[in-house]
Amino acid sequence: MKYIILSIISSFVFSNCIYCQSFTTSNLPIIIINTNGNIIEDDPKVIVDFGIIDNGPGQVNNINDPLNAYNGFCGIEFRGNSTQGFDKKNYSIELWTVIGQDTNASLLGLPSEEDWILHASHVDKTFIRNSLSYNIWRQLGYWSSNIKFCELVLDGDYRGLYMLMEKNKRDNNRVDIAKLDFDDNAGDSLTGGYILRLDWPEGDGFYSDYNSQDGDPLYYQYYYPKSNNITNQQKSYIQSYLLNFENALFNGNLQDLSTHYMNNIDITSFADLMLINELSRSVDAYKLSSYIFKDRIDNGGKLKAGPIWDFDLAYDNAAYCGGENENGWTYLQQESTCDDLSLMPMWWQKFMTDPIFTNHLNCRWNFLKQDILNITNLNNYIDSIATLINTAQTRNFQRWPVLGVDLFAQPSPIPTSYSGEVIVLKNWLMDRINWIDNNIPGNCNQDVVTNNEMISKNIKLSIFPNPTKGNLFIETNQRNPIIKLEIYDMSGKLVYFKTNLYNSLIELSLTHLNKGSYHIKGNTINEVFNSKIVID
Repeated sequence: MKYIILSIISSFVFSNCIYCQSFTTSNLPIIIINTNGNIIEDDPKVIVDFGIIDNGPGQVNNINDPLNAYNGFCGIEFRGNSTQGFDKKNYSIELWTVIGQDTNASLLGLPSEEDWILHASHVDKTFIRNSLSYNIWRQLGYWSSNIKFCELVLDGDYRGLYMLMEKNKRDNNRVDIAKLDFDDNAGDSLTGGYILRLDWPEGDGFYSDYNSQDGDPLYYQYYYPKSNNITNQQKSYIQSYLLNFENALFNGNLQDLSTHYMNNIDITSFADLMLINELSRSVDAYKLSSYIFKDRIDNGGKLKAGPIWDFDLAYDNAAYCGGENENGWTYLQQESTCDDLSLMPMWWQKFMTDPIFTNHLNCRWNFLKQDILNITNLNNYIDSIATLINTAQTRNFQRWPVLGVDLFAQPSPIPTSYSGEVIVLKNWLMDRINWIDNNIPGNCNQDVVTNNEMISKNIKLSIFPNPTKGNLFIETNQRNPIIKLEIYDMSGKLVYFKTNLYNSLIELSLTHLNKGSYHIKGNTINEVFNSKIVID
């Protein structure tokens, strides 16, 4: 009965929509929300009817089709800060039962969950910047929000093109770290998982012993466990872990690998976060909606960067904090137009004084731009999204005629067409890659294995630091993990052997070996490599 009533209501209110006369079909899923007189506000969520029409890939979805992809209820509220001033709203939704209890479900093929976001992308008129960034991050081997493009009808009012997104949260199918319960207050269970957020100081959290970029102490928000669930023991543990990391970074001896800060963090994830932030030149990078997380010790246990979030004001889409410039480093924001440098950690400036980090950053950049960050691949992805949403974006800008309009400090000249917006994005991205190419610090020649040193020329491999005092990392791309390592001295004697690794990043402690040159032989799933290391 609920299904029949919902379908009748959807058809009735849609027929009275003055903006929807030309909207009858879409190649994208159609989301229909009916509030039944409830008023959507910033807080709290109100219960509404929630349905999705999706006949599958390559099929046409008609507004009068059955609600075949979802048919139920959700709690809904406005989402965002400055974006709430726009008529086209962002929404947070939570799938509910008819009596308002949380319920999980898979939406449009995405893993089952209760928390979702309908993102308007009103400021990013390409609708591509978030999707592009999240796609890059996933290809690097990390979780980021999956996006499904759709068109939204709210109480019969055609609201335009939207993105259904997964919310950042701890979940086996999202940020996959250990669940931390109220009684996990000792031993290994206390060591994870945690998620911290860097954003405007609000809610429960703690201040760092070290200052932000403008000289005020840096603030960390408890994101998981939530402030009303985290225990005092858990607070003490994660605060102590962050302090140990920052002490090693700011006051430690960066030449002593036994006390180096990379013992506390996953250095590759921080290098990768820096690359995506610098590539995008997001004005919010490093400081707003920024996350770090830590799993339990028995799951690795080091602090990792991410998940990434919010790239609307990136890739030449904001004319402040240097966001419109293809040159310059985002982590060095110093402009008078930046009023949020109290949220910017000083980690990145310190990282960039450390040859271990800069050499690895250089290696990662040159490694990734061969495929994932290759301009041709990026442009192909941009074109694929532009093609997918082409008819929907036309309807969206008929509903919201904002092409050529400065909504939020958009750089001039502002394109007056959708294709013009896409061209600006692609041209700026190419210039940005060229600038990073010419200015990235570090020396990868010492760390990266050249093709001539390998049995297979296809593998991409980095070894760092090399020379080493005895501790080093060996890394391949995420899709070609290392499964076996052998190390021989110059006489041919086997001095190290390890198998069944199945990791793309291996940390080795070779302090028991004498100074000198050694030969490394390794196997990945598909390749074999040979190289040299020097212990000094």
